[in-house]
Amino acid sequence: MQLPDGTSLVGRRGTVGAWILYVLLSPLLLVYNVAGLVGGYGRPDWHLPSRTAWRPKGGLGLGLAPLKFYGMTDKYKVRASRLDMRVVYAQAVLHEWDG
Repeated sequence: MQLPDGTSLVGRRGTVGAWILYVLLSPLLLVYNVAGLVGGYGRPDWHLPSRTAWRPKGGLGLGLAPLKFYGMTDKYKVRASRLDMRVVYAQAVLHEWDG
């Protein structure tokens, strides 16, 4: 995402915390999905972490991200007052279309 002041923000799907939680809970998710298949409850419900944090390009990735997407609740959180809300809305639309 390119901001009007020239700053570039980069978002990668799945934050470090989300991937750690995913790895720790994946055995339980496997049991849950197998039980669902055996019990006839439908297709598997297996999702990779979808939490996304947009941070300055070239940075270490530490600190508070100006924009975050929380995959469990499908909500965006804007932390920086320097972000133009029109750019944030456009990014949210593109993020939703990308899936």
